[in-house]
Formats: sequence, C-alpha cells, structure tokens
Amino acid sequence: MTGHDDPDVLANLRAPNAEHDGVFRHGGGRLMVFDADAASRVNAENFADLTLPDRFVDRIRGRRSPAVSWRQVRSLWLSQMRVLSGEDRLRALADRMAAVLDDRRDRHVDFTWLAHEVTFRSLVPVVLDGLSTKDQAWLGRDAIAKLTRLDAGPGGQTRRQRWRSVLAQLHTGRVVREEIRRRARGGRARVDLTQPIVDRLLPALGPDRALEAVTTVLTAIAGPPGAVASCLMFELAKRPEWVGTLTEEFAAGSAERLYRTGTKSAPLAHQFVKEVLRMWSAPLLMTRSARVPLTVRGHRLAPGGHYLVSPYLVNHDERHWSDPDTFDPHRWSAGATPRPPGGHHHVPFGWAPTSCIGAGLGTTQLVLLTHLLCTRFRLEPRSPDTARVSLGSVPRPLDFDGWVRARGPSEPGSA
Repeated sequence: MTGHDDPDVLANLRAPNAEHDGVFRHGGGRLMVFDADAASRVNAENFADLTLPDRFVDRIRGRRSPAVSWRQVRSLWLSQMRVLSGEDRLRALADRMAAVLDDRRDRHVDFTWLAHEVTFRSLVPVVLDGLSTKDQAWLGRDAIAKLTRLDAGPGGQTRRQRWRSVLAQLHTGRVVREEIRRRARGGRARVDLTQPIVDRLLPALGPDRALEAVTTVLTAIAGPPGAVASCLMFELAKRPEWVGTLTEEFAAGSAERLYRTGTKSAPLAHQFVKEVLRMWSAPLLMTRSARVPLTVRGHRLAPGGHYLVSPYLVNHDERHWSDPDTFDPHRWSAGATPRPPGGHHHVPFGWAPTSCIGAGLGTTQLVLLTHLLCTRFRLEPRSPDTARVSLGSVPRPLDFDGWVRARGPSEPGSA
C-alpha cells in the first residue's frame, strides 16, 4: 500500500461540516449527517424495521418468504460472541495471530498489509471454522481483492483485477454455501457464527439469505479490523515510550491472565487501544440508503435516497472532544479531566441498532495484538520518520514497511 499520494476524503467536508453543525447537503445534494445526535437518531429511525428481504427464489416466484428480523440474527450472534470470547477461544485467537507474525518474521513486509492478514486470517474461524487450507485460501483471496478495490478507489482497478475479484467472490460463495449444506445434513457442528444460523434459522432464512448473512460478516472482517490494526502498529512504532509502558504492564501479568480477563488485566493497553479506535475510526465514511421517509434537521429523504455518516468525524468533533486530533490514551484513564464523551459521541463500531456485533471481541483482539508486539515480537520500520497515516476509504499508514523481529531473551518484554 505504498507509493500513493496522501488522500484525505474528508478534506472538502471539514469546513461545511463546521459551518452547518454536522448536517448539510454537499456534492450533488447528497445529505451529510456528521453530527453525533443527528446520526444516532436517523440510524435508529432508519433501521427500526430490520426485516430481511424475501428470499431470491421467492421473489422470482412472486411469493413472500417467512419473515425474519435481522434482530433475530444479531441476537443469536451476540449470544454466540460471548462463547467465542471465552478463555480458550481468546488463546486460540492469539495463537493464530502469532502464527502469521512468526511466518512473516525477518522478511521485508508492508506492515499495513500484514495487519490485514493477521486480523482476517485469525478471525475467519470465528465466522466459519473447520475449513480446509484450500478453502481458507479462497476466502483470503477474496479479502485481498476487496482490499485492493478499496485501495484503488472507483475505476482504479484493471480489467484483470476486476475479473479476479469476481472469481474470488464466487469461490467464497461456493465455500460458504457448501459448508452450510454440510452442516444442515448433520455434519460436525462448530463453535462459530455460522452454526447458530444453521441450527436455528436456516429453515426460515433459506440457503440464499443464510449465505448472505455469513458472507456479510466475512466482508466486515476483511476491512475495518485490519485498518485499525495497521494504525495500532503505526502508533506503537511511532511511540517507543508507550511500548515501554505497555511492556511493563504486560510483564506484571501473564498471557493466561489476559485470556481469562480480556482487557481488565491490562488497563493501560486497553486505554491505548481505545484511543487507536477513536483516533483512526474505520471506515471514514459510510453511505446509508433510506429504508423509510426520513427528515434530518429539515432535510427530507425519500426511501431509496442516500445519506452519509462518519464515525471518524464524530470521534474527532471538537465540540465534544478535547484536543481531538491529538493521540492521547490518557484521556481514557479513570482520573482524566475532562472525561471523554460516551454513548453515540464515541462510535468506533457504529450506532445502534446496526453497531458491530464483534465490538467486544474486536477490542480484545487489538489488546492481544498489542501484547504480542510488546512481548514476543517487535516492529522494525524501514523508515520510521516518513511513515504517516492517510485518510482514504479507511485510515491507512503509508511508507510503513520493514521487518517483524522476534524479541531476544535479553530484550524488554521478551517471553
């Protein structure tokens, strides 16, 4: 991801955003909803009815499908996420991340791409466990294709790249569809997010809607988690004093304690991660389609119209945040003054009722990655002084490459 100019997709939006207190029309009349209160309200109103569309086969035959609310799907997943955040599961998640880092050790790598690989490959079994190496590779190719398309922007891909993207997407659909069918026929059950779909909702959802539900989560773990992880790596590489502080905190505990308690046993690391999530929210802009007639501060939207929201701008709103463009993990400490705003003013995982189901696990994963990079591994940037973060479709470190090294026995933080 190097060799690009530094984009800032928000450059032309900052001034009108400040002038109109976060709600305005821009760029051909598109409605921007960047105020926290307005974004929270419009999201709640727009997604109050989360009934899934009819199954494809039923639409062709002109009949209605069994009604299934997206809330039912989310409820099953949230319940399963509690299981997937247990001690053994966190240990396995950390082991998968460590395996990727170890495989790339002492090889020149782009840290941004590495962060995406670490997060995606480690999270795939959370969504769809038990896949063969070949099938996992197809899911990886699909994720890379999506990231390449995201990086290139509209019209930035070659015809060959677009074809490869379509091919990878088709194979991902095949992999997921076959796994759902296998489990529905009584194949071995797995502890992942796909299993409750098969066990509880498959008859009502039908194969196509079940497939869409699972692939939606696979798409979600292919982008924002890696983007934030790359910014976490960037901040660690830029702030050796914080690496020292976090190394001391981790040395006072153990990895096993971290697996048992999640973020509770590493409060400073948790503060560091929360600030990375606030500072580098991904994606920067999200387009939403109006499902019902909406009115936002006098601006009307008919169904099918579009509006944009920006967790990044909400998390950097100087009306609510002190020094919002300054990276300061101490703002999250218990005695911080002023206290950071909460609720819908801090939305690294979006707004209810469509906020990310994996917020808790995602935060813990970043703490576990921080632990790995302060105890077992260290980043050695090729040119730390030129590395910086650009604001494209997601925050993206540029000129951020180098080597992953194992910490020696005498190094601080070595395990």
